[in-house]
Amino acid sequence: MKFQTMALTRGCFILASMATFTLTQLCHPFALSAQTLDYQVGQLLDNNCSGLSIGNNANQLGVNLQNVCGLNGPQTGTGASSLGGGAASVQASAASILNRAMLQRLDETDEEEGRDHRRASSLRLNPFGSLLAGFGLNPSVSSPFYAAASGDGSSNAGFSTSSQSRWNGLGFFATGLVETLNRDTTTFQDGYRSTIFGVTGGADYRFSKRLVAGLAASYSNTDGNFRNGGNFSTNSYGGLLFASYLPTDRTFIQVTGGYTRNKYLVTRAVSTSTPNPFAPGTFIARSGLASSNSNGDIFTLGLLTGYDLPIGRFTVGPRAGVTYSNTKIGDYGETGNTGIELRYNDQWINSLQSIVGFQGSAAFSTSLGILVPQFNADYIHEFANSQRLITVQFAEDFRDNPTKFRFKNDVPVRNYFNLVTGLLMVLPNGWQAFGSFRAMVGNEQFNNYAGMFGLRIEL
Repeated sequence: MKFQTMALTRGCFILASMATFTLTQLCHPFALSAQTLDYQVGQLLDNNCSGLSIGNNANQLGVNLQNVCGLNGPQTGTGASSLGGGAASVQASAASILNRAMLQRLDETDEEEGRDHRRASSLRLNPFGSLLAGFGLNPSVSSPFYAAASGDGSSNAGFSTSSQSRWNGLGFFATGLVETLNRDTTTFQDGYRSTIFGVTGGADYRFSKRLVAGLAASYSNTDGNFRNGGNFSTNSYGGLLFASYLPTDRTFIQVTGGYTRNKYLVTRAVSTSTPNPFAPGTFIARSGLASSNSNGDIFTLGLLTGYDLPIGRFTVGPRAGVTYSNTKIGDYGETGNTGIELRYNDQWINSLQSIVGFQGSAAFSTSLGILVPQFNADYIHEFANSQRLITVQFAEDFRDNPTKFRFKNDVPVRNYFNLVTGLLMVLPNGWQAFGSFRAMVGNEQFNNYAGMFGLRIEL
């Protein structure tokens, strides 16, 4: 018997791809070390699925799996192999770049005693959680809202954003996101291409000249195609709480906490071939689609601090922070008619990342308003997320004690950079418009580019 499976995976705020995965079989002595999914499946299905230890329980297997194992005819398996990869947890592949959007700019005005005191502190958000993941990631949208900044603290555009222009310190903002998240093919996982569209809306309230807090709600959709066939779609719904405190005129401390619910739809191409009992030396090929519907929960916490040094109309300063995320993907199974669909156990992914970066901005007065171009460069290091063993079984193995086996996902990238450039327009009557572009560099697994735009109004 010869066995082939082609697994395709792509992912958002939060998705993964499949190519060649490493597995460790749990119940059989031949799996002394982690092997590729190809090897493990081959071992399990070789010689009429001898690795599954079916015994007298063949009637407890699904019809399609029985056919693969040659239990419904005079087939004799002579070997098995799996080419093109297997079904990994695509939902978790982008967890290693969960913070790719957490470094966007969110500036606030610090107003003191009725005069405009302008600063370029940042409050960085990640409403969509991963995403990114999942990946999905990922995926994920920052919701920047900016304050005017000028070199001498004066209102160069002929209007004021002082506290008199606000209604009880309340402000509203909305942002849009267009993003591409593409994964390269690696030893353990196949590649994919995906596009992410997202929106975020929120409000903030100024409790004092040094303390601002708020909340944001977000939605995003990740749509992608696997390089070897198949597709996926992820819908993400998130909420975020944030607060910014200014210990001094030039320093800030910001905290965020959020939750994201992801709904994953994944379809991958699968094929098998078994010996033809009526034509020795030939095989019967079967192909189909393995589909799954699963859910994920992501909790995030973030802390960021920095220092702003004004130099004429310019402002520069370092940033440092840490972000933590906990992701749970509930157990789920694939449906199809090939017999080699899989069922997955629950999965947990923890990520702890440090952020060290630099920000620069400048302010220019025009007849329309104040223009503030900005640039960020941030270095990300992952401490906690690591290569994991994912436990699965064949979906059509209905025995009381089904044969479970495990495969490894890819090794997450430990170090990469985010580069961001943007432009803010501070307009009269408390309106602010902005746009930005972000590129992730130095990540050998992912290519990630994003454009953001939005509005903010201070009442």
